[in-house]
Amino acid sequence: MAESLVKSYLQRLDSLMIQEKEGFSGLEDDIEKVANKLKEIGQSFDDANELRDIINDMENHIQKFLSQTDDQTTPTDRFRNDLQKIDFRLSETVKRKKELKNSTAVEDDVEVQKSSHGIKGEASASSSCNSSLSFESDFKNLSEPLRNCLMYCCIFPENFLIHKGKLIRLLVAEGLIDDNKEGKVMEDIAEQCICELVNKGMLEINDEHTGNGTKLVVPLDYRELCLQKIEEGKLKASVTVPQRARRIVTSLDMLKDNGDHKLWSLFLIGNQRSYEEKSDWLKHDGATFLRVLDLESAKIKSLPDEVGEMTHLAYLCLKNTEIWELPESLGRLKALQTLDIRSCGFVAALPHGVLRLVNLRHLKMLKNHGVCGVKLPPGIGSLGNLLTLIGVDPSGGIGRELEPKHTRLETKLPLLDSFSPPLSLRKLRLKGALEKTPSWLGSMERLTNIRLEDSHLSENPALVLQHLPNLKNLTLWHGYDGKEMGKEFCRAGGFPNLEKLTIASDILEEWTEIEEGAFPSLKHFRLHSCMKLRMLPEGLQFVTALKRLWLIPLLDDHADRLKPDGGPENYKIKHIGRVSFFTTSMIKEMFQNRREEAADRDH
Repeated sequence: MAESLVKSYLQRLDSLMIQEKEGFSGLEDDIEKVANKLKEIGQSFDDANELRDIINDMENHIQKFLSQTDDQTTPTDRFRNDLQKIDFRLSETVKRKKELKNSTAVEDDVEVQKSSHGIKGEASASSSCNSSLSFESDFKNLSEPLRNCLMYCCIFPENFLIHKGKLIRLLVAEGLIDDNKEGKVMEDIAEQCICELVNKGMLEINDEHTGNGTKLVVPLDYRELCLQKIEEGKLKASVTVPQRARRIVTSLDMLKDNGDHKLWSLFLIGNQRSYEEKSDWLKHDGATFLRVLDLESAKIKSLPDEVGEMTHLAYLCLKNTEIWELPESLGRLKALQTLDIRSCGFVAALPHGVLRLVNLRHLKMLKNHGVCGVKLPPGIGSLGNLLTLIGVDPSGGIGRELEPKHTRLETKLPLLDSFSPPLSLRKLRLKGALEKTPSWLGSMERLTNIRLEDSHLSENPALVLQHLPNLKNLTLWHGYDGKEMGKEFCRAGGFPNLEKLTIASDILEEWTEIEEGAFPSLKHFRLHSCMKLRMLPEGLQFVTALKRLWLIPLLDDHADRLKPDGGPENYKIKHIGRVSFFTTSMIKEMFQNRREEAADRDH
């Protein structure tokens, strides 16, 4: 029953992905994750009632999302949060099923003890069972990084929603993430910790009353336990912490009332009055050892020069403040990892001193009042640890705005070869027409994700990208306007670690061949909106790691050639675990059905 229900809904979901491909752009991976978990659960359990409720909720979220596409940002982020909540519910379903099975086994054991030892044995077994499931036991069973992550979330007020991305950056800045794991990026380790806690039910995803992004909250029972552990001094960092150090989530007034304690972290939560009249607040001894200073939404118009004396500072958030400019002394913060100046007053440019922030990992900026982006000083590419760079003014040496080409509405993005991006960047998304593939792209060996959207390149970017050693996810969404491709797209050994490849093109007519030995790690391959492609490339059968193939849409005659019962092209795909496709006739039928349903409703 459950398997049939899931199978039917997955067909419905595939249909929606076709019909609303533009609306779902950028959400394909999130939807696929939920779909895979649905399929897994449907094959494992017989009870369909709970699955039906989850599926109904997911359908409601989808319909709500599709009806709110006027705003291009918030509905997308909210829907991504909805999908994450659905994924969490599915994980909880699996967890409860396993616990029920284990509980049944325990009850059977209790019955045996009752027959042998009477009521006393029953009580003892029951007590043992309750103890094993207690919050204290769950906490003790966590690894130290997981315990630190959970306790850290509890320094914030009860029911405070913590943004996932912010939490990741804070955990790293606070020294709570081990940086000794060779080859592992600390932010990835932090995110893994958060996901594990969500799967265990110790952190909950909650996006109510929020604009965007994934928000987390600690359940009350675990929060009470963690607060007790914090009081016992169990929350420790992997870096040296001053004795009697404190983390304060309150107001700047606490600097005066902090006694002999040194401040380790200071957050402002809630509405704060203006601190312009307290220009000496950073001169207080309690601020000397600050590692985290979060002034988000504080009514402050300038940052004192004394901020440059806070040599331990690793995290500085000035988001939504009224600050006009940043002091040159900012460059003395050699330990700074995160600088967040999104919607920060009228800041239009960074001081030259920012180039001295050698440990900077995340530079987050956004369009501010009357500012199209923040100008960077020449030489920003020298920041070798930078992982995040957003909100850059595209003028000067980075790029310039040109008139739209022909009738296209995209902005031309001539990313000049003189622009030298930080080589440490891991994710890159370029949206807009490009004259050519930037020459510096081939030197960004740490990139793991690249999306070229509406680039309409005349030269194949894969000639450069296939040599990037760490690239795992590549999306060419109308990124290349070539009519023909051959084995040069990926030579033997090319794209060595690529796991996901998405190509959308209304230009591509022929892909002749994939060289044997190419795409050695490719697991997921999507051909989307390639309406003129009439054959799959020869050599696809040699991409042996491939587990999933999407062909959306697929020409009717091509579908016949791929059929397992005598289709002449079937040998290319028979090794692939799951092939999903919708033919053009199926799509026409779906749209016809929709029109008929709409007509029936009108009558």
